[in-house]
Formats: sequence, C-alpha cells, structure tokens
Amino acid sequence: MAKSANQYLCFDLGGTKLFAALINDRGRIVDHTVKRIDQSRGLGGLIENFRELGDSLDGRYKSVSVASAGPLHAERGVLLDPTNFFTDGKSWGVVPLVARLKKVFKKPVHLENDAAAAVLAEAWRGGHGRGGKNIVAITLGTGVGIGCVANGELVRAGQGLHTEVSHIPINSEDRGYPCACGAYGCIEAYLAGTHFARHLSRRLGRELDGNQCLLLAREGEETALAAFADYGRRLAEALRSVAVLFAPEVVVLSGGFTKAAPFFLPATTEHLPKLMARHREGVDLLPKIKVSKLGDKAGVLGAAYVAIHHK
Repeated sequence: MAKSANQYLCFDLGGTKLFAALINDRGRIVDHTVKRIDQSRGLGGLIENFRELGDSLDGRYKSVSVASAGPLHAERGVLLDPTNFFTDGKSWGVVPLVARLKKVFKKPVHLENDAAAAVLAEAWRGGHGRGGKNIVAITLGTGVGIGCVANGELVRAGQGLHTEVSHIPINSEDRGYPCACGAYGCIEAYLAGTHFARHLSRRLGRELDGNQCLLLAREGEETALAAFADYGRRLAEALRSVAVLFAPEVVVLSGGFTKAAPFFLPATTEHLPKLMARHREGVDLLPKIKVSKLGDKAGVLGAAYVAIHHK
C-alpha cells in the first residue's frame, strides 16, 4: 500500500452510504472502501463511520476532504438541515461537520457540496467533461445533485451557498410528489431514486427498492418500463430549466440511478429537443447528454480536487 503523503483522505457522504478513498495529487485512487449509513444512530454514529473508514485505509495523507449532500455552507463547514438525514423522523438541523471531523482526524478538513464536487471532478478527470468550460453534472441517486461550471468557474449562489437547482419545481401543485425540502413537485421529488421506487411500488402494490425496479424493467414489465419512460420525460423537463439557467454544452449524468439509463434516457433525448425548440436560434442551448465514465467515484474525486486546490 502506498505510504506517500502526497495524497488526501476523501469522502463522499450520501443519504445511504459513505464512500472513502485515498487519492493522490494526480487524481489516482490509491485505495477505497464504502459503508452503509445507519441514520438511526444519529450524528454520533455517522462520525464513528468516518473514523472507521479512515482507519481502514492504509496510508498517510495531507488533509481530509468531504463531498456531502446538502444544503451546506462549504466555507463555514456546516450542513444546513440536510434534506437526506433524519433520525426518528426528525431532521438533523445545522451540523458542524468539519469541526467534528477535525477532532477525529487531527488534520485540516475541507467540505464541499457533492454536486459541486461532481462537476469539478468531471471537468478535471471525466471523459466527457474534461477540460470543458461549460458543464453541468447531475447526480441521480438517493437525492438529486446539480452542479455547474460556467466559463471555466464553479457556479456559486449568494452568501457562499451552492445553487440548489434540484429544488426548482417542475410542478409545485403536484401533491403526489412531496420533497424533503418541504415543497412539492421539485426536480428532486420526481428524479430521486428513492421517490421513483416508492411510486412504482405503489403502482404495483408491493415494496420495491431501486435494484428491483431496474430488474423489472430488464424483464420487460410494462408498468416499470412506462415508469422509466415517464422519468425520462421528467428529466427532460428538468434539463430544459438547467439549459436555460446555465447554457452548458454538456450535461453529464452520474449516480446509482444511471444504471437504468437505457430505460429512461431515450425518452429524455426524444423529449428535450421539443422543449428546447425556442432556445436554439443564434446560440444553440441544446446540450449533449452523457453518462459519466467516473461511475461512483465522481464525489470523492471532486473532494480530492477541492483539497488539492484549496487556498
């Protein structure tokens, strides 16, 4: 196992799992591991998960970097009542994650929104976005993360926050699609894998997880195929908003739900040009849609980028 200190301990914190990796300054993953999160143990249990995974990776590192689901404030190092974390039905509120992890690792700790990290990784190491100046990365998983690089720079919102594009509503009056943010019909409410599985379960009258939904589609089950086609059209509606907001040349899709891309992406690529018809004159805003080549590594690679380029 490499012992070089020219590497970083990087984490990708999602709603259901914690991915850890040692990554060198060239973006090579030296070692990695993953652990499912038991949210019933609360913040203390999560911090212990960080400690366990960090201890399991053999090698020295300069600093610790975390890409996390949001909302969060990267500079302050806090999660801001994150929409994916609940214990006994209660949200976690403001979480001083960086301060807690500094006590564990005794190293500098950096925090970044996972969607921002993903788009930085795509621009740095991705096959489709590498070197690009206008890229959007969309992570389709437990939640939905959307990050943007425009004119070669990471796009931030005001007050040091990340642009929470996934909470723009597609249909705010659709009470059948509540979002964890408290609103209805958000992009995330329609496109998060957990929401998709829940709605398909209701239509079929039995409990399904994401993998079982995908298996049904592979077996040709008509209700599942129709649900994925609906998902693809909803994704096209979300992409229209993204294209009008950020004018990306490429949109890269990543996250666990992209395993189902063969079943939803055809509907997206068919529907999106129709929605973009009035946005192609002079400057063609119809982006190319690609599935990431980074797989589940985009988050930790983005965390490494943040650590390497931290000022």
